[in-house]
Amino acid sequence: MSLFETINACPLFADYRSRRWPDGIDATALMIYVAIAFGLPVLGHWLLVLDYRRYLRSLRRALVLVSHVVSPRTPYWARQDQPPCLQALDLKMPCTEEEVLAAYRKRVKTLHPDRGGNLQQFLRLQKHFEQAMYLAKK
Repeated sequence: MSLFETINACPLFADYRSRRWPDGIDATALMIYVAIAFGLPVLGHWLLVLDYRRYLRSLRRALVLVSHVVSPRTPYWARQDQPPCLQALDLKMPCTEEEVLAAYRKRVKTLHPDRGGNLQQFLRLQKHFEQAMYLAKK
């Protein structure tokens, strides 16, 4: 009698013969594979959704700028959402480069460090001026 026949005849090994796949190790490996196979696309989808929500928030700001170019009448929701650079210079969209320059010169007289103003506020005004000039050129 061979070893295989002896094992099959032994009642102690009867429960091993009746077991089916997957056993514990195989089931664990299979669950890890399924988690990776389905988890990564789901994670990617959620990251896409989060980025898309950020895109929609930025789209509103872009629509404000586009609405001023397309129609001279500004809708109510767009009037409330002025770019910060124009708010710092007390300007409204649309504005010309001359208006931006005049508003900048008016504000610089009070914020310049040589006239007793704060350096950080002056540098912030410089940044807002550059952004407003960029908007006015477009």
